[in-house]
Amino acid sequence: MSIKALVLKGEGFNSHKETALAFEEAGANVEIVHFSDFLKMGSLNSFHILCFPGGFSFGDEIRSGKIIAEKIKRYNLDALTEFNLQKKPILGICNGFQILVELNFFESTKKSQVSLTENDHGQFINRWVYLDIENYSSLWLKNIEGKLFMPIRHKEGRMMSGDSQLVKALTYQSNINGSTDQTAAVTNAKGNILGLMPHPEVGIYPQQLPEHQEYASKNLTIFKNAVNYCKRNFQ
Repeated sequence: MSIKALVLKGEGFNSHKETALAFEEAGANVEIVHFSDFLKMGSLNSFHILCFPGGFSFGDEIRSGKIIAEKIKRYNLDALTEFNLQKKPILGICNGFQILVELNFFESTKKSQVSLTENDHGQFINRWVYLDIENYSSLWLKNIEGKLFMPIRHKEGRMMSGDSQLVKALTYQSNINGSTDQTAAVTNAKGNILGLMPHPEVGIYPQQLPEHQEYASKNLTIFKNAVNYCKRNFQ
């Protein structure tokens, strides 16, 4: 049985093709589903991995990820919650991370204490960054040694948190945008959900990296880890 990954598209997501390719390179069978169709899915049981890719869903109206999250709460939260309860991998990249934050999927309490707000300098960032791994117990980050190198491109990526139970996954090596503790990514307590502002999906081939091409294999390992986890646990 092949591992099936669901990657969302539409309504402003614009990194679905790159993300789907990364999961395919990692060995998954990928289905790209329009968000409007996702809302009509009564069950996600036929999938092993779910990804909310990067982009600017609904043009970041109100705030980044807000409208998508509210639509999920209204139409398909039960299916997503059940998927999470099964400890299946869920990935949110950039705008996808913002959506998962709006859905409160990283909180230790029902009261929201986590937000992704405008960078402290007020500017859109588009650059490559080095990242330190903080949570090797997450299924996404196992077997990756040393630091990571991948691009960021966001304006509302400053991670602010008052939740002492929040599990940091990746941190910037310098103060990029004013995030609490230079946080670039977090996981939920179980480690099956990873939300990150950087974009590993566009750095999986050596020729994509402006330097240090050897880091491409590490970025691809993030996706391979999810596929291998599913092979061990859901086949």
